Amino acid sequence: MTVKYNFNEKKQFIVEDYDEAKTFASFLPGIAGMDGIPMWCFYVNRGQCMGSFGVKDKDNSIMEFFPANTMYKNIEIQGFRTFIKHEGSVHEIFSSVSKDSYTRKMIIEKNILTIEEINKTLKIKVTVKYFIMPRENYAAMVRRVIIDNLENVQKDIEILDGMTQLLPFGVSNSDYQAMSNLNRAWFDVYNIENDIPYYKLRSTTQDSAKVGSINGGNFFAAFSSDSDDLLKPIYDMNVIFGDNTSLLYPKAWNSSVSELLNRKQTAQNKTSGGFAAASTKLNKSFQLCEIIGYAESQDSVNVLKKEFNISYIESKEKEARDLTEKLVKKIETKTSKEIFDEYAGQCFLDNVLRGGFPILLGEGDNKKAYHVYSRKHGDLEREYNFFSVEPAYYSQGNGNFRDVNQNRRNDVFFEPQIKDFNVKQFMSLIQMDGYNPLSVKGCTFIYKGGEDVFKFVLKGKEKIQELLKYGFTPGGIMMALERNKCQLSISKHEFLNKIIAASKQNYEAEFGEGYWCDHWTYNMDLIESYLDIYPERLYDFAFDDFSYKTFDSVIRVLPRQKRYVLEEGKVRQYCAIELDKEKSDKFSIDIKTTNWLRIDYGSGEIYKTNLYSKLIILALNKFATLDPYGMGIEMEGGKPGWNDAMNGLPALFGSSLGETAELKRVVKFILELSEKFDEAVFLPEEVSEFLISVDEILKTESSITDFKYWDSANDAKEAYRDKIRFGISGKENKFTTQDIYAIFIKILKRIDRGLSKALKYGNGIYPTYFTYEAVKYEQLRVKEENGETQERVKVLEFECSSVPYFLESPARILKTTEDKEQARKLYKAVKNSDIYDRKLKMYKTSVSLENLPNEIGRLRAFTPGWLERESIFLHMEYKYLLAMLKAGLYDEFYKDIETALVPFMSPAVYGRSILENSSFIASSVNPDEDVHGRGFVARLSGSTAEFISMWYMIFAGERVFYCENGELKLQFKPKIKADFFDEKDEVSFTFLGHTEIIYHNPKRLDTFGSNAAKIKNIKIINDKGEVVQIDDRVIGEPYSQNIRNGKVKSIEILIS
Repeated sequence: MTVKYNFNEKKQFIVEDYDEAKTFASFLPGIAGMDGIPMWCFYVNRGQCMGSFGVKDKDNSIMEFFPANTMYKNIEIQGFRTFIKHEGSVHEIFSSVSKDSYTRKMIIEKNILTIEEINKTLKIKVTVKYFIMPRENYAAMVRRVIIDNLENVQKDIEILDGMTQLLPFGVSNSDYQAMSNLNRAWFDVYNIENDIPYYKLRSTTQDSAKVGSINGGNFFAAFSSDSDDLLKPIYDMNVIFGDNTSLLYPKAWNSSVSELLNRKQTAQNKTSGGFAAASTKLNKSFQLCEIIGYAESQDSVNVLKKEFNISYIESKEKEARDLTEKLVKKIETKTSKEIFDEYAGQCFLDNVLRGGFPILLGEGDNKKAYHVYSRKHGDLEREYNFFSVEPAYYSQGNGNFRDVNQNRRNDVFFEPQIKDFNVKQFMSLIQMDGYNPLSVKGCTFIYKGGEDVFKFVLKGKEKIQELLKYGFTPGGIMMALERNKCQLSISKHEFLNKIIAASKQNYEAEFGEGYWCDHWTYNMDLIESYLDIYPERLYDFAFDDFSYKTFDSVIRVLPRQKRYVLEEGKVRQYCAIELDKEKSDKFSIDIKTTNWLRIDYGSGEIYKTNLYSKLIILALNKFATLDPYGMGIEMEGGKPGWNDAMNGLPALFGSSLGETAELKRVVKFILELSEKFDEAVFLPEEVSEFLISVDEILKTESSITDFKYWDSANDAKEAYRDKIRFGISGKENKFTTQDIYAIFIKILKRIDRGLSKALKYGNGIYPTYFTYEAVKYEQLRVKEENGETQERVKVLEFECSSVPYFLESPARILKTTEDKEQARKLYKAVKNSDIYDRKLKMYKTSVSLENLPNEIGRLRAFTPGWLERESIFLHMEYKYLLAMLKAGLYDEFYKDIETALVPFMSPAVYGRSILENSSFIASSVNPDEDVHGRGFVARLSGSTAEFISMWYMIFAGERVFYCENGELKLQFKPKIKADFFDEKDEVSFTFLGHTEIIYHNPKRLDTFGSNAAKIKNIKIINDKGEVVQIDDRVIGEPYSQNIRNGKVKSIEILIS
């Protein structure tokens, strides 16, 4: 048998003899439609692939959750099994120990997984398809088994198909794995008389005085193409396996199927399974379908009984396929490279799974942006993350600030009508100290309308009125309408839109854990994306919208005198943050709830301001957090930056240069606004005093040491933090934009000096991290709020060391390097360094870290070339590739993507579908040569956002909308290499999620460089089919507005 990887004309990725290929883990996307209930489903390329599935999170598993490395071992026993008896012999299909002659393949689609075995011994083909049930009021996974006869001879066969272990609802995955022997005392199966076994605990299992009931259950239903009736299920595995407790072989199947089904089954005191049993005279084809899922009650699943048939499943399979295909239509691309085109769609889908899919709810001018389908990433290879997929209509989930922020960067390029929603949400989550909560939750709503909406409720009005008294989600409303059997005079979706139109939208977040030093940096990407599409709204965007709030946390960063300690003779920075119990008690603030900054020092109204002021507060805080040498931004919050595995850096007074480069972006934007608009600016008095203090220190910087400057800036910052501890007074001081410009131009100069100094430290490559050693200090005894005295340290002098090169700083700095020759010089320096993996022709996260101490972070203990240590971390490599594009290094970019972009890699080396990203690729420094170039940890990473940004720049260009003399104009500026044009000399892509753009390039020229093809004329076809031709490169009004508003169907552009 030979493993082969193929991409076919149906846009399916195929792995032949998949169970002998390199192991990999992946998942179905967990999308059931806005009017469906999703499940999570994880698979591997062993056995029958589907390894674990369930509702909501891993503590609601239906098939037991294991990490990937364990799943590879367990799946053939604990996963799905298919036994076929023919002429007295039992054959297990898809078994690795089968003595039959066979070939196998795996077929991967966006929302459907298919496996096939051609069994040459039995002369049959067995096909298994998996997909999540779309657009239903229950959550389920569908398993469709098709057995085709490969010869013209009728075969009498018997089939046993199913899963050996189906967990009852109510037992958590962790409890089951720790105490399955004990927990089986609670296990039971109900509803057997209806042939849809319903698995649940009899009661809660906690050892407490309060014993609760279990509402809800997991179910199993099976039917075949031979009958309209449900098949009688086997839930007692003793009936099939007898005393063969290894479950290797169906030892007890020593009779016909009908006799097997008549055996007594016991559901109590054991972990039950779910098997279908059937016999058939196989002529051409036989189908067996199983629906395994969760339902709130037995009655709710019993009413579905009449729907369960083969034609129903066939239609649902088509729905599942169409569901994801419709989603990715927004990024539809056609080039000469079909694998690249399909990869773009997969990236878009996976980006949605982390950041959410933006939709608009409401009516008229009262529409609100809302994100569906998002969840915190977690799967078989990310078992450390407690993922959650909301089992509700309009499903949404929680995510980490950085992840959600990055993966929403391009939202406005695909749904322009969401406008500045993402900017407002993430800037509002920035605190007065410049930090932010980790966990970003789905938005909720508060109904503010009157009684009018209830006239559409014919039955169940009281239930809806009660629900609307509190915060709600769209999914909650839809579930309540169904659960309470409400009757409406309009559709449920129309009713929901009327409610949302009359409601106030709330951002929800909670502290989570720690303050990372990089999270804020992604907000500028959101700002730039918005202005790329709405450049004419710059003034209103920055100055005129006073609806920005400020997240207020009860977790505060401690001052230096409480953070700096002496540990085994060395000064370290530990205990960076603490829960402010006094504040929490005073205002009854729960750390897990959303809390907003208030005036009157916490007891007044919620404080609101504009974007310009928010940016000043953010930039001021970060500028005052520059390290003692003025280069990197300190990790004073106890957490590192993007590279989480450098978790030891904060203790070593670590700082990060990449964040300084991002601070420069913010400062330059503030300067741009200040220079362009003559405006009055009102800042909270506490911020005003902080700003003036920093300005005074800046005035003295030439006459004081770097250490003295750092010490004074931190004194000012700590004094400011003391003043805002409980809130702000509410008083504001007036500045002008000229005042702000005068201060921030000095800030910019100091930042530039720090970056220049850092480049010298790195000998031509910007270091990413610095550590500091306290070479002079004095010991202190500091009195804590509880009255205890602690030993602490005051540092008098630091000595700086740069950490070996990482890719992150060059990636962040290159994208803002305006001098192309300087950009090229930095690019060459990086490529000539050991960051570049010469064997794989890719970029690693860093050079060798062998000489660093373990104290630097857990990554030092990792194997080289694995996880964050010296591997090709796809997100960072893609960030660097995007930076090359932004810096104008087009030739270098196209050369590098030949080996660095996933769809152009060898799947035999990559070891999985080259339509799907991985978190990291094992680099050539890994001691195991067999893993070099192989992808690990599937799909859900920031690499999708970086690729989509590249995609937009390649096909549309950068800042394509602009204003000139008050008119909105549109000029496409593609950066497409000639060989991307197809045999018709065309490339097409979808612009803004709705308009097809077709470039005609008869001379087959690059659209960049000295001999670039230029736009000659433009043909616009509107949504009514009317055609307008423009003999120019630029599109003016009204067409530019019409294109942005989705009123143009397609645009044909001739370039030569």
